[in-house]
Amino acid sequence: MQKHLSTSFINYDNGIVVSELHGIFNQKSAEEYQKALFSLVMSLNNQPFALLADISRVEGATPEAFDIVKRIINRLPEFGLVAKAYVYKGPVIKGMMFQRIPELKQLEYSFFTDRNTASDWLTKEYQRQISSHS
Repeated sequence: MQKHLSTSFINYDNGIVVSELHGIFNQKSAEEYQKALFSLVMSLNNQPFALLADISRVEGATPEAFDIVKRIINRLPEFGLVAKAYVYKGPVIKGMMFQRIPELKQLEYSFFTDRNTASDWLTKEYQRQISSHS
């Protein structure tokens, strides 16, 4: 099976940041993703937001890339993150994330294998969180 270099796409709509990641991530590509994501969430000026991270097409990541993901996860609440969902395929990437980022066990992150289910859950959770902060 041929490995593909990484790509990412980030979009914001109605309180939800959607990021799609594809391929294999190294330090450089993870840093580019972090820069784009932080730029978007900083532009929200600390307004609450939810994040749907579709990692279902991620084929792998270097240890350095996982270190950057760990920094992203630890910093996002500073910018107003109120809910987060991952969409993944198969247990390998999810297992690697929990192994390389043990903080995930303490944080309320939800994992889904279906993007529509994740999106529905995240939208409801986002609405619940922002109404409880009002």
